[in-house]
Amino acid sequence: MASNKQAIKLYWVTTADHDEDWFIFAESAKSARAYHENYEGYGKGDAHSRLMVSDVRLTKFTNGEPPCHAQLRELLALGFEDAGSVPNQRSVRFEGKTYTEGIQESMAVTMQENGSLELMDASSSRTEPEAPAGVETGPQLVNSE
Repeated sequence: MASNKQAIKLYWVTTADHDEDWFIFAESAKSARAYHENYEGYGKGDAHSRLMVSDVRLTKFTNGEPPCHAQLRELLALGFEDAGSVPNQRSVRFEGKTYTEGIQESMAVTMQENGSLELMDASSSRTEPEAPAGVETGPQLVNSE
């Protein structure tokens, strides 16, 4: 007997202010966006999603049944790499890009490669390809489904 349940997917979900960007497990992009908007208090249509993993094969989700937020250990199990973090802000690498969690504080402190501290506007939460220092690229988001 075939199951009507769709495969769980992993989405990178963002908003224009980047305050709460993070990964969501859901059956569809629409479900991931709706969950993010509702959970974080955004309006309908404020969130954008990018498909990251099309067939998540985890037997258990830390935050309950999808749609739900992904935890770092789940991302690592899916092949992501820990890219380090500063207090209250996680970063992971996947397929050559770094994804940094959004935060609500107006400023975030980031540790640079040379060990110096740099203050960054919280809107800096984005995806970044692994590029030489000083080269910046904007988010590459897909609003699908």
